[in-house]
Amino acid sequence: MLITQTAITPLLEIKDERFDPEKCAEYELMLEVNTERLRFMVFESGQKRVLCLEDYLMSGIGREPNQSAWLSDLVQQNRLLSNNLWKSVSVSFNTPHFTLIPDEYFRKEYIGSYLELLRGETLEHEQVVHREVRHLGARNVFAVQKSISEFMLNTYTLHKPIFLHQTHALIEGTIIQSKLEKDRSVMSLHFEDEYLTVTIAKNSRLLFCNKFAYKVASDMGYFVMFVLDSLGLRADDLLAFLYGEITPFSEDYQLLQKFLSHISFGNIPPKIMLGEAFEDLPEHRYFSLYNIYFATL
Repeated sequence: MLITQTAITPLLEIKDERFDPEKCAEYELMLEVNTERLRFMVFESGQKRVLCLEDYLMSGIGREPNQSAWLSDLVQQNRLLSNNLWKSVSVSFNTPHFTLIPDEYFRKEYIGSYLELLRGETLEHEQVVHREVRHLGARNVFAVQKSISEFMLNTYTLHKPIFLHQTHALIEGTIIQSKLEKDRSVMSLHFEDEYLTVTIAKNSRLLFCNKFAYKVASDMGYFVMFVLDSLGLRADDLLAFLYGEITPFSEDYQLLQKFLSHISFGNIPPKIMLGEAFEDLPEHRYFSLYNIYFATL
């Protein structure tokens, strides 16, 4: 029986008019990956301009989901992802479990133990990775699937890919926003399927970062209220910015606006440039992807 490869089509594909696929050696490739999704952008760091953005969903490909096999198919079909001549490659892993360890307490030989305190024993198919978060003087420790990390290393061989956790990018984005707001606390609420990441900063100092799983809006609202109460923050005294998979019509937004006095949808990070091709794309949607740039400086 002849087996044909199913074409993988993007949920979203935008290319800037200045993008030249023959100049990949001058551009940076930045990917965000989880168990069901891959997003990437091509970034020109000199002008800090996003030249290309694509978003893929693993489901609906006509066979049992297998992330590494699906990624392999996607890379084979995608001219940009199969290119190995990038100026640099960064991979942001969007996984549920992570922890931040201050530099003075971090020991590389104990890296496996840090996550075990949080979630139990590391699974056989996983690898524990760490990345310095310079603004915090801390290490972000997280687990990734070995098959995915090895796939990335074997695909992008010209320069070793930089591995980081999605929360690292969100922390950077929130801290940058807190610089603009001076003495006010800034809360970033990043939404995706059944997960909310809450990041709070004030005067360039991180106050809180955690990821919550939830099914209904009321649970999400409880987590937000619990965090504010634990930190002794009044809703009237902070600015809340919404990012990711959330719209003004969602139940999550309708609930949050009832008790957060200063709430709005966030914009693209300062200094990041989007051309006319992106004008119909909500600025808040790919916040974690845009901030990979700042997390890898």
